[in-house]
Amino acid sequence: LHSFPTRRSSDLSGGGNVMAIAELSACMKEKEKKIMRKVKKAAGILLALTLAASLVTGCGGSSSKAQEEKDTLTVAITGDPPTLDPHASSTSSSVNNLNPVYETLVRYDDDGEIKPLLATEWKRLDDLNWEFKLRDDVYFHNGEKMTANDVLYSFKRATGPDGAKVSYIMSAIDADNCKVVDDNTIIIATHEPFSPLVGYLPYIGAVVVSEKEFTEDPEKAAQNPVGTGPFKFVSWAKNDRCVYERNDEYWGDKPAYKNLVIRTIVEANSRVIELESGNIDIAFDIPANDVERLENNKDTAIVKRASTIVEYMVMNVTKKPLDDVRVRQAIDWALDENAILTAVWRGSAQYSPTTVAPSMKYFDDSDTDCRYDVEKAKALLAEAGVSDLHLKLTCAENTNRLNEATIIQDMLAQVGITVEIQSYEAGTFYDMVDAGETEIFLIGFGAVGFPEPDNNIYGPFNSKQIPTNNMGFYSDPEMDKMLEAQRNTSDGPEREQIIKDIQKYLRVNLPVIPVANTEQVLGIRSNVKGFVPTPAGSHFFQNVHFENAEQ
Repeated sequence: LHSFPTRRSSDLSGGGNVMAIAELSACMKEKEKKIMRKVKKAAGILLALTLAASLVTGCGGSSSKAQEEKDTLTVAITGDPPTLDPHASSTSSSVNNLNPVYETLVRYDDDGEIKPLLATEWKRLDDLNWEFKLRDDVYFHNGEKMTANDVLYSFKRATGPDGAKVSYIMSAIDADNCKVVDDNTIIIATHEPFSPLVGYLPYIGAVVVSEKEFTEDPEKAAQNPVGTGPFKFVSWAKNDRCVYERNDEYWGDKPAYKNLVIRTIVEANSRVIELESGNIDIAFDIPANDVERLENNKDTAIVKRASTIVEYMVMNVTKKPLDDVRVRQAIDWALDENAILTAVWRGSAQYSPTTVAPSMKYFDDSDTDCRYDVEKAKALLAEAGVSDLHLKLTCAENTNRLNEATIIQDMLAQVGITVEIQSYEAGTFYDMVDAGETEIFLIGFGAVGFPEPDNNIYGPFNSKQIPTNNMGFYSDPEMDKMLEAQRNTSDGPEREQIIKDIQKYLRVNLPVIPVANTEQVLGIRSNVKGFVPTPAGSHFFQNVHFENAEQ
């Protein structure tokens, strides 16, 4: 654009020529009209260029945040998955990275009710056999149609050597006697009468994988999941993120956004900062001391839900003097769990006397008081002949657990037990646990994917599960007998009594000391809608949408 110089009448030579002034004025007005037409045209071109630039930036840059948020949901979890093989890990980090890709025959809805997913209907044929009808419009991300053969293959793999990490749940299924009736019908057999079978099928070990993928290249399939879910796997940068894209051929309702990114951010403070800055949209495991600030921030919000997860301290009973039940009882009496709850979780957890959470069926509410008596703890240690005890308390890098460990250290010091706190990256921590190198350690355990109480007792305490899930190396024939009995008993009063008896037995023998039944506490951006956390900490993101994003 060019400027047009204006002139005052006093600048005209002759100063009194009215006609010349009038002609000049008319000339100036005509030129002004021409220039304004040019200005409007140029402004239109400039506006078009600006809009085009903003669209380009919105696709991959940072100057159009609203556009990016509408197309990409970014979630921050607390640890990197050890594997993306659904039969090789049941940790929450693996489960939450696999949920976008894989699906199960049935799923719990937001109210905890079983609903059809890949199966449309089912019925029990007899004590050992169940018939499931499958959808006929489901395709894997590789384009192959899902059939009953894939279901059978998946269950065989989950109950075989490749399913070691999920076997304590899947072992109820007798894969060798499951039968494919046709492409859309399968009969699932169990070893013993097992009435809660359907309630176990939302578990990660029961996902349906592609037989073709795992038979052609099992190593690739274990690291590059191919499922039937609403998102396709794109990439995994270890210790950083997994990236997914919307499955536009998905059989069900498709997500409202195109891309999903699940980032690994171990440090809780970093997750909170990234949430506040808008770099992530959903953040797992918000520490209690950050909840109020995020609730008061107009750009963020907190979502909570009671969980099936219980935080507890495991004692490796192969380590002396922890093999003496009196020492374990002394440690229990030395801990004021209510004080720990107040200091660490600040209202986002409740005391749980057993590993069956209060919100789960068959919770034993007959003995729910916190045990705390310093003098009794000292007396039990004296009775066991133990003095000047030194223990190493280990945990993964986690803000709440480190705070919990510090309080426990102080409480045990009051009864003459010296505690050294050690914290490690999650992978290193679990390696040490599996190798039996720990003495006492803090962990959370619960039904990741389903709220069946068997999960919270069978895995941690059955001797067959040493060290996979029974991380304290606890072996007790009486406990094994009760655990098997409740699995073989139909849901009802008899099974309820067995499970409650197990909880009473655990309160006496104390292979672990439960501390807190935690809530799921997650942070979200205020424009994130449709996200409902599950009690089991196994979350789903396909129903999320963004609201009131700037255009």
